Amino acid sequence: MKKIFIAPIAGVTDYTYRGILEEFHPDLLFTEMVSSDALAALNDKTISQILRLRPGNGVQLFGKDIEKMLYSAKYVEKLGVKHIDINSGCPMKRVVHSGHGAALLKSPDKIKEILSTLREGLQEDTDLSIKIRVGYEKPENYIQIAKIAEEVGCSHITVHGRTRAQLYTGFADWSLIKEIKENVSIPVIGNGDIFTAEDAKEKIEYSGVDGVMLARGIFGNPWLIREIREILQYGQVKTKVTAEDKINMAIHHIEEIAKDNPQREFVFDVRKHICWYLKGISNSAECKNQINRSVDYQATVALLQELKEKIKGE
Repeated sequence: MKKIFIAPIAGVTDYTYRGILEEFHPDLLFTEMVSSDALAALNDKTISQILRLRPGNGVQLFGKDIEKMLYSAKYVEKLGVKHIDINSGCPMKRVVHSGHGAALLKSPDKIKEILSTLREGLQEDTDLSIKIRVGYEKPENYIQIAKIAEEVGCSHITVHGRTRAQLYTGFADWSLIKEIKENVSIPVIGNGDIFTAEDAKEKIEYSGVDGVMLARGIFGNPWLIREIREILQYGQVKTKVTAEDKINMAIHHIEEIAKDNPQREFVFDVRKHICWYLKGISNSAECKNQINRSVDYQATVALLQELKEKIKGE
């Protein structure tokens, strides 16, 4: 059975959206990625918001300081986390300029030091893995790093088929992911440009990977998890998502985020999720404009109900 993992995405895979994604039963779901520097400094936002855990959640750490990385890994392990991933792929400027994320791709020895120290310091039944890109400026070191992950005893390696220089432009090169799969014995999870069930099926069949990690494809589309399972099992997507399904999910998201944050009058992050759900729905532009000005849950739900009735009448 091919695995479906959900990437740690800052500002997206928060506590509420993870709860919604869990309704579709992914194999592994991460919190937003966690800065080891912030956690070592006992940053309140990191602890109270980002590390607000649901059972079974994995945590991805980014950083370069060995002591802080080990401290952070053992900290989240004590919270009950049994899967810790090391980020060596984030391409964002503020991350790489600190020597974190994809900047580590230039130093395989540093990656080996981090992974070895954490593997030795964590409990035997705590899984350790790593996520990488295929290079910094150009494809390089990816086979070497994959073999390091294998040697250290990582449970798997996730590979995004772009370099850091590409950011999210162009296309992920799945031939390089395939090459990694052919050169290591540990499971390889492929990542990059999976927006439909057909994308996942094609890339899995081509590369032979053990599973996929979904990122931008699940923005407003938790159904993608179910659709991938269906296409892998039946050769086609059997359960179609309607415009009404999307609006109902937007309403469900509002209800859940209000329930999860009773101390906050309005969580502004909910707006982007709603607009993602409404993407592609005809005549939704004005509704989205109004939602992006709303600061009231009930008023927002009313706008969505109005849109749903309009769609039904068409």
